Amino acid sequence: MTTIKQSSYSYWRFVVATLIALGVSIQCAQADLPTKATAAGDSITMGFAADCTGNIWFWDLFCLLGGDQPEHSWFDGSASNVYSVYDRYKNLDSTIKANKNAAASGSEMRGGSNNFATQANNIVAQTTKPDHVEVLLGGNDICNRGCTDPANCNDPLYTDSQWRSSVQTGLDTLVGNLPSGSTVHLGSVPRVQDLRAAGLALQSKKSWTVNCESLWSTFDVCRIATNGGTMNGESFQQRYNGVNQAQRRYNEILAEEAAAYNSNSNGRNSRGIEVVADYVDENTPSAGTYVFGPNDIDGGDCFHPSIRGQNLVADTLWNSNPDN
Repeated sequence: MTTIKQSSYSYWRFVVATLIALGVSIQCAQADLPTKATAAGDSITMGFAADCTGNIWFWDLFCLLGGDQPEHSWFDGSASNVYSVYDRYKNLDSTIKANKNAAASGSEMRGGSNNFATQANNIVAQTTKPDHVEVLLGGNDICNRGCTDPANCNDPLYTDSQWRSSVQTGLDTLVGNLPSGSTVHLGSVPRVQDLRAAGLALQSKKSWTVNCESLWSTFDVCRIATNGGTMNGESFQQRYNGVNQAQRRYNEILAEEAAAYNSNSNGRNSRGIEVVADYVDENTPSAGTYVFGPNDIDGGDCFHPSIRGQNLVADTLWNSNPDN
């Protein structure tokens, strides 16, 4: 009888200890969740033309001219057909807040009036500062340039040092002003160099409703990547190779800067804000390694992510998110 009691006591002591340990683990996991998330981004984050399916008939253009579709954003889209990053956070804790007020279509990491530096300033100026920031910029830094070789135009692709400087400027603002314990998650630059092939494939599949080449030319959509002919003295293959190299280097720099800030080896993050890049290398899945296919882009401008594409972006960035 004594043996039974002693065994029972030991068993329940083990159960209680286990539950306490689990409770501590759960609390630690919950402590890592943000209270408020926000995004720095461009037209991808704004869900531009995500549900547009055609561009030949005049009524199709109403969708494209409607522009941004924030309800279809990978970050915090409210539409039921997009499982956004914010949706996933709310499944873990319904009290988490989010906004993408700083993001805007056309934004760049470096150029323009709403670049990373400007968006970072707007983020830290929010009345309630976020403690988790997603950054997805860079496509326009490629698309808005005229050539890959500086000898061929006045607006070539940004150099490594120009890109790095712009990344650092935005990060300096964030790590210096976000609440203690915050995280900055750097999404990598998408492979815009592959979108011509994806658009031509979509055009071939939906020839009665989609003409990507005409749309790209008429509306000047990322011509450095979508123009199949010679542009500023550079053939399509020359431009493809140049953009491919730059896109990869931009992402390598994002990873390098994230590591330098996260460890404070550069002396620029004394407050210990967590900085993580989703890009690791070309063999590890990330926003910057995924090759978009015809079903991943919309049929309006044959360039921005479709509903399926927005979900893929959300999946990819959620998988590398350090705060989930």
